[in-house]
Amino acid sequence: MSLPQVCDSGSDSALVSLKWDARFLGLAIHISAWSKDPSSQVGAVITDGNRIISLGYNGFAAGVEDSEARLRDRHCKLNLTIHAEENAMIFAKRDITGCTVYVTHPPCPRCASKLIQEEVQRIVFIAPSDDFLSRWADDLQLSYQMYQEAAIAYQVYTLEEITIDNANITMAPGGFFRQLLISYNC
Repeated sequence: MSLPQVCDSGSDSALVSLKWDARFLGLAIHISAWSKDPSSQVGAVITDGNRIISLGYNGFAAGVEDSEARLRDRHCKLNLTIHAEENAMIFAKRDITGCTVYVTHPPCPRCASKLIQEEVQRIVFIAPSDDFLSRWADDLQLSYQMYQEAAIAYQVYTLEEITIDNANITMAPGGFFRQLLISYNC
């Protein structure tokens, strides 16, 4: 399946800079690591301009036991998991009309419908891997079709485009951030 890199609904918001897109997608990648899902760790960031409104990652509802047995049982896990986008919407505690949503994976049709209903202006995500597409390509086509019908702009980036250089992050030569990246072998 070929994936369009940009679908502009006609609004100027689709022209947001690569710098902020790379920063917020990088944050979504970081947030995704908080998920306990052994197969799909997804992170989401909702912004209003360059202000963070909410964060979310995929996982079970608060207080629901997230045992290894439940996480490894695909049927159980799929029924108990709240998607990253859903969690970010729940935690936003405010109207997200006109906001941008950054997600590590393309939203499924269920989440796409909710984002459209919330009247977000733009959805930005990382291009799915071939493995991901082998399982979810038909669902993703439905999401893209809904975005077009609802005039929601979306932007797709390759993982290689989400870099420190593109995010325009300043790193002091001996600073904490540089040391942290070195310790993570980045």
